Amino acid sequence: MPRWITAEVIRQTPVYAGLVKQWTERAATVPGVADPEWQRLVSYRALMEETEIALTALRPHRAPDVLPPRKPTVPAARPARLDA
Repeated sequence: MPRWITAEVIRQTPVYAGLVKQWTERAATVPGVADPEWQRLVSYRALMEETEIALTALRPHRAPDVLPPRKPTVPAARPARLDA
C-alpha cells in the first residue's frame, strides 16, 4: 500500500483505502502514485528500444547497414568513325 495511505486516511475513507489496497495488490494504477509501467514506457531506454525494433523491421537483416561505396564508372569507348 502506498505510503500516503495513513491510518487517518483509512479511518476517513475506508472504501477508498480498500480499493487502493486491491489496486496495489493487482499492480494496477493508483491515483496519486507514480505508475511504474507508465514510467517505463516514457523512459529514454524504452524510446531507444522501440526505435531499434522499428528500424530492424524496416531494414531486413540481410541488407547491409551501410551501402557499399560506388565503383567508379569507366566511360564507354567511342565507336570508330567509318569515314576516317
